[in-house]
Amino acid sequence: MQRTCFLFSSYFSQFGKIESYTFFPKSPQRQNASALITYGLSVDVGKIVENYQRMRFNGHHLFLRRTLPSIRPMFEQIMSSNELLISLKSPSNDEEFNEINLRNYFSKYGSIISCRIVIVHMTFLIKFVETHCVDSAIIDEPHFYNNQELILRKYVSPNRIIFCRPKDMLFDEDNRLNKFPLAERIRRLKHIVEAFQFGYEIELKLMKYSYQEKISKYEDMIRMRNKNQALKLTIEDKRRMGKYMNDLYQIKIKNEQNRINELIKAIDSLTFY
Repeated sequence: MQRTCFLFSSYFSQFGKIESYTFFPKSPQRQNASALITYGLSVDVGKIVENYQRMRFNGHHLFLRRTLPSIRPMFEQIMSSNELLISLKSPSNDEEFNEINLRNYFSKYGSIISCRIVIVHMTFLIKFVETHCVDSAIIDEPHFYNNQELILRKYVSPNRIIFCRPKDMLFDEDNRLNKFPLAERIRRLKHIVEAFQFGYEIELKLMKYSYQEKISKYEDMIRMRNKNQALKLTIEDKRRMGKYMNDLYQIKIKNEQNRINELIKAIDSLTFY
């Protein structure tokens, strides 16, 4: 353990002066060893995380993350995610606050997979390729759009919380309840509940928007069908009117032809006498 601790500190000292260093060895409550490193202000931690993400160290792949400020929700500090929720502080009808402009703005933190609408012109969910992009965007707060401050929250899906975190935080490798002090168990449970509540709140809003979008498309389809039906009826009326006018014209032509024939007969009779 001491050797691993020394190798960690030696390796990361190449990036700049380390002001503090804490090593966390592997244990029944911790699946993998980890370390918390604090650099001086002159060191660009973001560049280290970006350029050395998933580096190999001592035969293992390392996963690098930046720590978030202590004022952030606990689950944001502990859990990693590649999804970032972005909201305006107050409702807006600004059509320029949209997926395209948000992609353009936040693409400076990394490659974006998707940008989903949660609330139209109000809240969006951006998904990055890398998880460190979310932390970098949060650390760079405040963000503004047209003089309105943006609210950034890390999003962790409820399914991921269910299948990953509760077991890691409350149970050991044999699925036995860890003997944490009561206060620690309460803190961890509160952390799980907070993550669940926030995750489900966003899931419900995503479902609501998806449902509204489907209804809107269905209504558009009905309107289009009704419009097509009305157009079809108009065409049929015009066809019927056209047939009626054609029949009437044919009758008129026939009557005129009869009149001409009668006139010819009359002329012939006058000529004969």
